[in-house]
Amino acid sequence: MFLTIVSFIVLLLILIFVHELGHFLAAKFLGVRVERFSLGFPPKIYSRKYGDTEYQLCWLPLGGYVKLLGEEPGAEISEEDQKVSFSHKPAWVKIAICFAGPFFNIVFAFLALWILIMVMGFQHLPPVVGKLPEDGPAYAAGIRAGDVILSLDGREIKYFDEVTDYPEKTGGKPITIVIDRQGQTLSMAVTPQSKEGKDILGSSETYWSLGLRPSSTPRIAKVVKGKSADLAGIKSGDLVTSIDSKPISDWADLVEAIQGPEESRNSETGVPLKPLNFELLRDGQKITLEVLPNLVPSQNLDGKTVYNAMIGVSNKPDIVTERVGPISALGSAATESWNIIKLTYRTLVKLIQNKISPKIMGGPILIAEAAGSKIREGLADFVALMAIISVNLAIINLVPLPILDGGQILFFCVEAIRRKPLSLRFKEVCQTVGIFALLALMVMVFYNDIARIVVRKTSPPVAQEQIAE
Repeated sequence: MFLTIVSFIVLLLILIFVHELGHFLAAKFLGVRVERFSLGFPPKIYSRKYGDTEYQLCWLPLGGYVKLLGEEPGAEISEEDQKVSFSHKPAWVKIAICFAGPFFNIVFAFLALWILIMVMGFQHLPPVVGKLPEDGPAYAAGIRAGDVILSLDGREIKYFDEVTDYPEKTGGKPITIVIDRQGQTLSMAVTPQSKEGKDILGSSETYWSLGLRPSSTPRIAKVVKGKSADLAGIKSGDLVTSIDSKPISDWADLVEAIQGPEESRNSETGVPLKPLNFELLRDGQKITLEVLPNLVPSQNLDGKTVYNAMIGVSNKPDIVTERVGPISALGSAATESWNIIKLTYRTLVKLIQNKISPKIMGGPILIAEAAGSKIREGLADFVALMAIISVNLAIINLVPLPILDGGQILFFCVEAIRRKPLSLRFKEVCQTVGIFALLALMVMVFYNDIARIVVRKTSPPVAQEQIAE
């Protein structure tokens, strides 16, 4: 809990600082006096004045602000101060200052990803074939689990994601795949299969598939304390060889043995639960353990709570690291940043269109849980999370809601077209509406966060009956 709280506060303070720094530097550069730069909201912890600006740190780290001279509606500004007053600047200056905050959040995400890619490189799976669906084109062509893919249409393959991406480039044309099977080189022609599916936001998409899956050894890398596997005695490093006498050769086998086939997963009631007999290899010795899965809730895009059988374990597949230089990392960081921006924007649009349930939205509690989880996994995962949330913060702030940067930008755009400011009364009404809308949003995301916690603490009635039986 302590680590979760600290990581949450650190994450928020960094992102808020970056956002407000954008407003601050833009104001300074464009000749507007900054009266106060605040991290957090009162009560105040510390403050110090340098030049014209008071810098302060406050107790509530859920936001921050930059107070500009002449920013308050109707404020009286002396003739001498009008040249450094926000309200006396042209509309384009006001727009630039408002836009700078979200822009700095996007720049921060890009720089964080750039450094991360340079330091960590890209993580890939080796091109080793795992368990294949028997109705897929690769299986029909004779490819089997354990085969190593050497090339596609004469192009050397180093990583499995190259195999996944290639069919889209060919437009469904037959592909010549060269494999290594226990030292023997074989060549096979595989025609991709057109499939219908859904993307991460539930939109229908058509894609080309070879029916290939990467290999993943069913070795336990992590056991969650207090969950079924831990209580049964499973340990990190154990190799699962069979479940209920059914051989397990791939992690996909293990998942199917616990959760059932894919079509039976994500049930609103959960699958029937029964003890599973695990046969393991630990330090060369065979061990048999009985494990009773738990039903773990999650939320789908419709906002419904669905359940999957889990035992609290994860694996760590064999990873191949691709090192990249600063220039290559620069392009990759730009691509990744753009992908996050597009995904955030699409999610926001689908929420507005009611194609995604608002129940998926999370607030401070969800962010805190994510921060605590990622910092435990490592600094790299924590930095990646910061980059994603930083982009989210930027996009949300550009929504044309009066109290947000996007709303202010809209006001100043109208001001530029009209060539005169909007009436003070109109702005006050819009600000009031904006405040109530933001408060309603905060209440909703807090409710969603609390509802998730409640759901996690309770099992569906059907599942309880099944366990009792």
